[in-house]
Amino acid sequence: MKVLFGVCSWGLGHATRDLPLIRGIIERGHQVDIVARGRSLSLLKEELGETCRYLEIPDYSSPYSKKDFSVPRFLSYFPVYMNQVIKEHETVKKLVRKEGYDRIVSDNRFGVHTRKIPSYFISHQLRFLAPGRVKLFEMATEGFNYSFKSSFTRFLVPDFEEDSLSGDLSHNLKYFKERQVEYLGILSDLRKKELTQDIDYFISISGPEPQRSIFEDKVLKQAPRLEGRVVVALGKPEAPGNKQTKGLRIFGYLDRREQEDAMNRAKLVIARPGYSTLMELVALDKKALFVPTPGQTEQVYLAKYHKRRGNFYSVDQNGLNLARDVEKARGYQGIEGKAKPEEAIEKFMSIVFGE
Repeated sequence: MKVLFGVCSWGLGHATRDLPLIRGIIERGHQVDIVARGRSLSLLKEELGETCRYLEIPDYSSPYSKKDFSVPRFLSYFPVYMNQVIKEHETVKKLVRKEGYDRIVSDNRFGVHTRKIPSYFISHQLRFLAPGRVKLFEMATEGFNYSFKSSFTRFLVPDFEEDSLSGDLSHNLKYFKERQVEYLGILSDLRKKELTQDIDYFISISGPEPQRSIFEDKVLKQAPRLEGRVVVALGKPEAPGNKQTKGLRIFGYLDRREQEDAMNRAKLVIARPGYSTLMELVALDKKALFVPTPGQTEQVYLAKYHKRRGNFYSVDQNGLNLARDVEKARGYQGIEGKAKPEEAIEKFMSIVFGE
């Protein structure tokens, strides 16, 4: 079959979690055209090479800023967001008419679909959680996602149906019916390896700008004060290379196999609680210190949710003190024994292709 696969370009998390799905599609003999942009597109090209065709189609500018989240500011952005979705959809309709796709898979790109062929929407966030848990706002955002029920054949959630990683982001739903949502299990192309744990701290810098650079600045100022071997990955595919000082090694970018190696060797991971990172930590049975992106309500919620459950310690970016916070993070249990990414890929293939 000929498949159009859309990837959201906010940070690298959507691209990394889609890698095992795209590879699974290719391995079964199907042709894949990828829609992405920016750093996400660079990562996918680096990892998949000439096995796919790449189409750079703009998605949506991020509503996140240097300021904390506010419902009024989010709502004021909504008309801009919808205009971008409409433009994206018009571009995709023309592309579908020209290329004749058999399937469409969209990771959080609402305009990448057509009602003429089976289209599947991947998301771990079927409702938006505002600070203070404003119920009316949460219902409205779930209602927005639900309004696309006739555009997509099925909504696919990379999570467990029971004992979930995403909590109320994609569970306890008000509008969605069981037949409309499939829980795949976790998606990660990183695999656990029995390697010597000779890295004391692996620090992953990620997320949308400008907060990615703010986090980078804080980490690079504080990391030299950590005892032991520290490895920092800046998450910039456009700027590879590395530099080293006493006890600290900084990489502009690590490809997926290098990232897999570093995380397996790390005694503690320091990262954003992006959902893709969370799935990777579960896949590798790792402990972590989470530093959520300010204003990114999904990460703030996930950090609090897993801290409350005793899984991972977290701290606000403004109050980050690495030397102090890593000691607290060691006392949290992590999540062990739930990783079966291969089963999630098989379930995806069965739903989308009937294989």
